[in-house]
Amino acid sequence: MTALIEVRDAGVRYRSTGRAVLGPLSLTVRPGDLVLVTGPSGCGKSTLLRLVNGLIPHSYRADVTGEVLIGGRPAAAQSIRERSAMVGTLLQDPRTQIVGTTVAAEIAFGPENLGLPRAEIRRRIDDVAARTGVTHLLDRATAELSGGELQMVAFAGVLAMRPRVVIVDEPLANLDPAAGARLMGEVRRFVDDGGAAIVVEHRVEEILAYSPTEVLHLDGGTTRYQGPVDGFLRVAPIGHVKLPFGTLVDRAAELPPSPVPPPRADGTGSAPRLSYRGVSLGYGARTVLSGVDLALGATQRVAVLGPNGAGKSTLLRAAVRLITARDGEVLVDGSPVAERSVLSLATTFGYVFQNPGQSLFSPTVRQELAFGPRNLGFDDTRIAEESAAALKAMLLDREEDILDRPPRTLSFGQQRRLTVALALAMRPRTLVLDEPTAGQDLRTTTEFMGHVLAMNGVESVYFITHDVDLALTYADRVVVVDGGRVVADAAPAALARAADVWSGAGLRATSLVRAVREHLPEAEPLPHPFDLARGLPALTRSNPSPQEGTIP
Repeated sequence: MTALIEVRDAGVRYRSTGRAVLGPLSLTVRPGDLVLVTGPSGCGKSTLLRLVNGLIPHSYRADVTGEVLIGGRPAAAQSIRERSAMVGTLLQDPRTQIVGTTVAAEIAFGPENLGLPRAEIRRRIDDVAARTGVTHLLDRATAELSGGELQMVAFAGVLAMRPRVVIVDEPLANLDPAAGARLMGEVRRFVDDGGAAIVVEHRVEEILAYSPTEVLHLDGGTTRYQGPVDGFLRVAPIGHVKLPFGTLVDRAAELPPSPVPPPRADGTGSAPRLSYRGVSLGYGARTVLSGVDLALGATQRVAVLGPNGAGKSTLLRAAVRLITARDGEVLVDGSPVAERSVLSLATTFGYVFQNPGQSLFSPTVRQELAFGPRNLGFDDTRIAEESAAALKAMLLDREEDILDRPPRTLSFGQQRRLTVALALAMRPRTLVLDEPTAGQDLRTTTEFMGHVLAMNGVESVYFITHDVDLALTYADRVVVVDGGRVVADAAPAALARAADVWSGAGLRATSLVRAVREHLPEAEPLPHPFDLARGLPALTRSNPSPQEGTIP
């Protein structure tokens, strides 16, 4: 069977940094293949995708060694137009590929550029909108969509082009469980219909349900494992990759010590940092949330879960006056937020957007880090100290010449961590994080969250996430938003057992959630997943051969 993609001993060195970031690497993708690519942040996953879809060398200046064939022809000899007919890409940050002002215009953009008849374009719009669940959004402006909604719309645009191969970069990062399942279901359907797919994802467990034919695990730009799923689960670096809970139980003897975050707070007697009293929030004529009565403690760790477009980001944007309440009142430390100055709010809340592109605008990391503190009146010595501490907390001090690097030369996951560092450098008392660990591997997430929760001066952390296990592991409270209202507010262990909330809000019961329900006594708080796994007998006795796959 003719390969759709062949990568032969390829290597990539970016000219902007002079750094070799990938290779030598080989990969063959045939019709019917679904390849899962995983590995730590900055390991070369996105570079591999750029090599295949033509962004290297057409958009990123880089020196490439080895050979890349697309449809049996050398990729270097193909134009972007030719490449796009073969390979469709859903980028990690969907905002970078959205060009249409409305959802319908966005989906139509590719087929229009192919010169298709208007009737055929309309048929394709209706077809892919129904398949991806965005029919109700067709008349909406793309600028009004949530990050998750944008991701589904961008994927619909990819499918409308009818490529032979789809590349999906971090498909679960911005999607609620139901939307993620819908997207990955369409990827699986595309493959079953004779196409092929390359999926980059850190959350390995969620992808296994879609039967990947091969796993490629990268680290440091080189192949660490290449082969079938069973072999990967046998040898995957434990504690570095998000594996099914059953695999953790089977390999409990290999688990590293569980990180010890600051003690959980129950909020009893704690004055609220952020309060909502009968609050309604919305945009234009559209109401997103209504009747919100909620108080988030000054010393709590609060996770916010819920479907895409439910209003999670809208809820917390009200804390920094990015949106004004239509009804009711938002209070910060007991005072109406409308009466607080911008400076006061900036020293109270460190707000980190879901999209790092909304925060990064300076030529170098050094200048990015200095911008906020300088506006708060910090002198150069303190700016340097705070910058160094923030970079260390976000694990970015390990990057060579990080202060002089242009922010956009960092990987997407590193850019996310940099935006958190920008907030930390201003010494806020409360961090508000929108999808902070999207694009991060498990090891980075563990270190990242540990540093954030233990950061001197940070009293509370409120974070929006679609990663259910992250919420259960690191939050004191989990707030669930759905249907324009707050539908649950509970401790992690209690929420894990609230099956009615999960089904009503479309949340997915992960293997960790199922283990909590089956094995943890109701009176006990939720331990770290590693500790829970160590305390249970092996759930399976499968022993895939260590010879499966390729382990250099």
